[in-house]
Amino acid sequence: MKENFILSSFEYKRNINKEEKLALATYASKHVVNPGETIFLGAGTTISYLGEEIARICKSYSLKIWTNNIGLVNLWLTKNEKFFTFNFVGLVAGEFSSKNMSIINLTLPMTEIPKIIIGSPAISNKGLSADDIATQHQIDSLIKRTKEIIIIADGTKIGNTETYITRSARMIRLDIKKHKRYLMLTTEPEKNKNLFEKEIQRLQQMGVETKIV
Repeated sequence: MKENFILSSFEYKRNINKEEKLALATYASKHVVNPGETIFLGAGTTISYLGEEIARICKSYSLKIWTNNIGLVNLWLTKNEKFFTFNFVGLVAGEFSSKNMSIINLTLPMTEIPKIIIGSPAISNKGLSADDIATQHQIDSLIKRTKEIIIIADGTKIGNTETYITRSARMIRLDIKKHKRYLMLTTEPEKNKNLFEKEIQRLQQMGVETKIV
């Protein structure tokens, strides 16, 4: 019963702003993921849509994918089993979190990850933030190991701030000075467009590349 409730909660969250998430996933699968890459796919429902698009469009790309997204792995196993034929998928070790169907307190088997693709529940001129401290530790650990950070979040997340700063604006600026690349893919929201535009400008001033899909 508990497992069914967790899966139902994950599916419910996937349906929130579904069109925007699908648009972001489609764009990212075509323009961000390249054949033969090693990537890390983070937690969250938007990333789960991206994973489905990767299985559909990039199924013979010979990708090496690490992830902590249990919801995504479950989707691959039930809908895209053939994806494993040409691509390696590694599930990182850690503790299971039912909150977003993911592994937290990660134990990563690698010292470097060329590219990480993550979602974020809140992005503003203060940086990236989330509503749980586990995500804070996870993002910090991943960013230390990569040179390229792709953030995928629909427009309703822009301008928001949650309790825990997962990557402050100051740290993002320092990362960029160290030649780490930040690219944010987002969508234009139906409401609060002035706030959205101001936040996008501030993020660009920080050095974050942005693409409105």
